[in-house]
Amino acid sequence: MNSFQESGINFNFRDTCWTVIKYDEHVAHKKVEKVLKPTKAVDFMGIHNGSRLFLIEVKNYRGHTRDKSTREVLGASGEELMRRIAVKVRDTLATAVCAARFSTNDEEFFAHVNRLLLDSNKKLTVIACIEWDVTSEAESKAQMSIWLQKLKQKLIWVHAIKVSVNRISNITEILPDTQVAFV
Repeated sequence: MNSFQESGINFNFRDTCWTVIKYDEHVAHKKVEKVLKPTKAVDFMGIHNGSRLFLIEVKNYRGHTRDKSTREVLGASGEELMRRIAVKVRDTLATAVCAARFSTNDEEFFAHVNRLLLDSNKKLTVIACIEWDVTSEAESKAQMSIWLQKLKQKLIWVHAIKVSVNRISNITEILPDTQVAFV
C-alpha cells in the first residue's frame, strides 16, 4: 500500500493499482513554488491502473466549522473554498506539465501524467474530499451538491473532466482500490 496522511485522514492506495505522489510536498511543486509565489498544489496526484489520472484535494474542517476563518471559507455557499480548490487544480496542471521536463526524480511518472492529460479519450478526475461538522445528512447532501456545481463551473476550462465533491464516508465509492479512514 502507498500510505499517506493528510489533514488527520489516512489514505491507503493499493500498490498494484496506483502510482501516487503527495504532490503538494513533492520537489516538482516545491521548485516552482520557491520562485513563483503563490503557487498552489493539490494534496495527491495519482494514476490508477495506468490509465486514469486523479487529482485529490482534502479539506478537513471537523471540529473547526465554527471558527471565524473556516466560516469565511465555507460562507457564500462555499464560493471561496471552491475557488481555492480550482486554483490548486490549475497550478497543479501547470507545474505537472513542466515537471516532465525538469524532474530529476519521478520523470517517468510525470511523462505518464502528461500523456494522460494530452489523450482526448481520457478523463481527468478531480476529487474534493471535504469534511465539516454537519447537523444532518440532508444538509450535507445539499451543501455538497452546491459545491459540486460551483467547482464544475470553475473547472469548465479543463475539458474531459470528472469532478466529485465527497465526504470521507463515501469517498471509496469514487476512489477505487483505496482505503480511507480518520487517524
